[in-house]
Amino acid sequence: MLDRRVLVARLLGLAPAAAAYRVAFSGGRDSTALLHALAEVRDRLPAPLAAVHIDHGLHPESARWAEACESVCERLGVGLECRRVVVPPSAGQGLEAAAREARYRAFGELLAAGDCLVLAHHADDQAETFLLRALRGGGLHGLCAMPAWRPLGRGRLVRPLLEVPRTALTAYLQSRSLDWIEDPANRDPAHDRVYLRERVLPVLAARWPDATGHLQSAVASLQADQALLGGYLDRDLATARAADGRPAVAELRRLMPYQRQAVVRHWLVCSGYRPPPGRRLAAGVQALIESGPDAQPELRWTDGCIRRYRGRLYLLAAVPPPADPEPRPQAWAGQGRLILAGGALSAQWSPAGIDPERLAHGVTVVFRSGVLEVAARRRLQRLYQRLGVPPWERDRVPLLFAGSRPVAVAGYGIAPGERARPGLRIVWQPSRPAAQSPSN
Repeated sequence: MLDRRVLVARLLGLAPAAAAYRVAFSGGRDSTALLHALAEVRDRLPAPLAAVHIDHGLHPESARWAEACESVCERLGVGLECRRVVVPPSAGQGLEAAAREARYRAFGELLAAGDCLVLAHHADDQAETFLLRALRGGGLHGLCAMPAWRPLGRGRLVRPLLEVPRTALTAYLQSRSLDWIEDPANRDPAHDRVYLRERVLPVLAARWPDATGHLQSAVASLQADQALLGGYLDRDLATARAADGRPAVAELRRLMPYQRQAVVRHWLVCSGYRPPPGRRLAAGVQALIESGPDAQPELRWTDGCIRRYRGRLYLLAAVPPPADPEPRPQAWAGQGRLILAGGALSAQWSPAGIDPERLAHGVTVVFRSGVLEVAARRRLQRLYQRLGVPPWERDRVPLLFAGSRPVAVAGYGIAPGERARPGLRIVWQPSRPAAQSPSN
């Protein structure tokens, strides 16, 4: 039976200071048990309880399932946010993986700063994930299966039920005469996970009754080993970082190839990204580190992209933001936040920055497409080079002009003749799509 007190303690241990706890609610057995259990003890949570439902549109009844979830949440007095996603056909991965990508991308977009997404993955799910990763040739990172928590979007994802068996959730629902939605896909052995659940794990349990528990213990041991390795990789990554915090190619080149891959993989994980498959990672890291100075290598995969510029590695979102989000020039005197289509611009006091008198007299904020004069574009190109603005960013960051003279590139720096001590630092906060996708 699911113990609600243990559930709350586990949840608070994973996310003690969340702004909100948002249950990923599909209407299936596991998430129904989780939502009802938390609703019963919501007074013990330090933040509001809510739910999120993702409609993949893959089943004719998906709209009805969303309505059923709304009814459940209404009865429980829990707010629900529904999001319909499009699951595109994706080369190199099946429908399960494509749906998971779309679902987690939506989760990342929905989470506000400090929100905690609570998932209902349990001990049996963990065993299935371990076996799937092993059968696919996963390394240490893959065999660690699902972490109890990880960053997601502007918040974090937690799994407080990883030590709870599926039978305990079923018993909890039956004790309260609660129904749940049965997705036919969860019984279709054409899906790898279902095949393991329906055909493989029962055979293992017949021979080893506590097979799931032993697999869970193996995962715990591997996660401990990974945590130990992570400590060493933290040190290596810190050594490899340049002054701006980005990995330096020259430092990575000092390492053996397998060490480079491990450090780059660790950098991705620490940044909240799912690393690419092993072979693609190895080939991509080799190109990024060993390509000549005139090359423009990149490592692109489903979840992100790594590019190289001036001896640094840059981690970018899988889907780049649109270029030239606000081509029209706008006057600004540095007061308050200037809201643009691509983000927000502000000025903050700093030991060194732009002369406040310059801003007080007013400047023009424009993106590169709005710089039409040939002389102004030449000056801007020289400033880009001086400040080290990567080529792929030049269409997306706002510029400050005084007449035809570029004064600053927001987020990168100020033209030499415009600096003052103290001064105002120009801060650019882009409104970019969530780049993190599921590691599980």
